[in-house]
Amino acid sequence: MPMADFLTVDPESLMASVEATAIRLKSLTQKSQQTEWHAFLGEWPIAELHNQDWQHWPIASLNERGHIAWPKGKQSLWLYQAITVPEALANFHLAGLSLRLGLTWWADAVKIYVNGVCIQAGDLFDYFARIPLSDRVAPGDTFTIAMHLISPGHDDGALVHSDVIYEAAHTQELPEPGFIADELTVLKTYVAKLAPEKLPDLAAAIAPLDWSVVSQPELFQAELAALRQRLRPFSRWIKQRRIACVGHAHLDLAWLWPVEDTWQAAERTFRSVLSLQESFPEMTYTHSSPALFAWLENHRPTLFREIQQAVEAGTWAIDAGLWVEPELNTIGGESLARQILYGQRYVRSRFGEVSAIAWLPDSFGFSWQLPQLLTQGGVQYFATQKLRWNDTTTFPHSLFWWEGLDGTRILSLTLPPIGSDIAPEQMAIHGAEW
Repeated sequence: MPMADFLTVDPESLMASVEATAIRLKSLTQKSQQTEWHAFLGEWPIAELHNQDWQHWPIASLNERGHIAWPKGKQSLWLYQAITVPEALANFHLAGLSLRLGLTWWADAVKIYVNGVCIQAGDLFDYFARIPLSDRVAPGDTFTIAMHLISPGHDDGALVHSDVIYEAAHTQELPEPGFIADELTVLKTYVAKLAPEKLPDLAAAIAPLDWSVVSQPELFQAELAALRQRLRPFSRWIKQRRIACVGHAHLDLAWLWPVEDTWQAAERTFRSVLSLQESFPEMTYTHSSPALFAWLENHRPTLFREIQQAVEAGTWAIDAGLWVEPELNTIGGESLARQILYGQRYVRSRFGEVSAIAWLPDSFGFSWQLPQLLTQGGVQYFATQKLRWNDTTTFPHSLFWWEGLDGTRILSLTLPPIGSDIAPEQMAIHGAEW
């Protein structure tokens, strides 16, 4: 369709066309596995699964949200399926691509087995994974996947998502269709929010894609290369915007579990972070709550020293400002002052300097005295995402000055929504809001 014709099409139709193209591209290399799980509610020895008893288990049903759910109260659920690589997805040939299994859960404890070997564990905090199954697949390759999940004590458990994801190797010149789908989704999100006048250009760049040659690898690769070339005029515009990401694992010190669970969750989380940083040295991480580090110092001194070294190396930040992330509606001014005093005193003595940030993502309210108390304690910035938790009034600011009762101001940041991942679409939505 000529550009002049695109200019006469309404924006909603153009947006729908872009979205449909992205969805279709993603379907060539990604597929949900939610309807393929055999389920058994109860205990089952992992060794017995090799006898293929799981094939007689019923297929797990999905709730209205598309989740596999089971009752709360630390109940055990086994899920099992065999994943066989087809020759093609929606006629797109898969041979030579890598394969991962993407998982998201809500469970108190999780163990994931591939071909009978436990390769990853998780919990309520470590709740998603991209499990590598193969660096280079061939049609007919089969992988047996077992998951053992324990539901939370306070809430029903759920397997939220399970998807196979085929990806191109980093050495390949052109990424796979799913990657290009993400590029289109990001572009669409920014264009819709910031430059709707560019929408006809985006739709016109996508329109010539020839879907008739999907089953012919060389021809379709050439089509994808030409599509990305037509999108290049957007490159300079979109790259004016950069997002800096820092990892964080929020941990309630006192919630619906024994205190011992808090210490265990913290230790597992911190060991996991250090392990990830060995594989991904560019990864940065931040955590609050000096109370956790004090416990590590006394009970896991080797792990504590490793964290100190990471802080010195600049890959780990202590964004605390307070001893814990306290409940800020009910405690008095003296308690608030001591939260800051004890937190900053500990951080300076163990990590070299006071914290510049009051990292308070999840408290249900904030005293009007906080700007005064925080700044007197050496804190320069306040960060939360809880202002997003409102079903009536949308908080209108991402970066703002919060002024306290006495006129003291503190620079304040609205964090991404809790549970945000580094998925391209989520990052683009947040970036466009800014």
